Amino acid sequence: MDSYQILVPIIALCFLAYTIAQFVKGRNTLLELVFWGIFWLSTVAVAIFPDFITERLARWMGVKDNVNAIIFLAIGILFFLQFRLYFLLKRQHMQLTDLVRKLALKEDDPDLKKP
Repeated sequence: MDSYQILVPIIALCFLAYTIAQFVKGRNTLLELVFWGIFWLSTVAVAIFPDFITERLARWMGVKDNVNAIIFLAIGILFFLQFRLYFLLKRQHMQLTDLVRKLALKEDDPDLKKP
């Protein structure tokens, strides 16, 4: 057993515990908890059984090498997360714009009053 097969599961389980704690505090949704739970448990599984999992993943994806399969999968996940982040930021920007407009309409500006 290699050192990464011990360190990666310990680190992943710490992140999983943090994610669960954030869910309990109400800072994460159930969907986020499930997503990150699957991600971290998959990371643990790949660290403990690297050849078994990556070879089957490569065969399933139709890629020759298991390292290439992991790289393709990681790039796909990164694109998905970037896409999600873009739309979250866009929605936050629109909410902030709406809030500023509402506050501006409620504000009592003496320069705009009729004499």
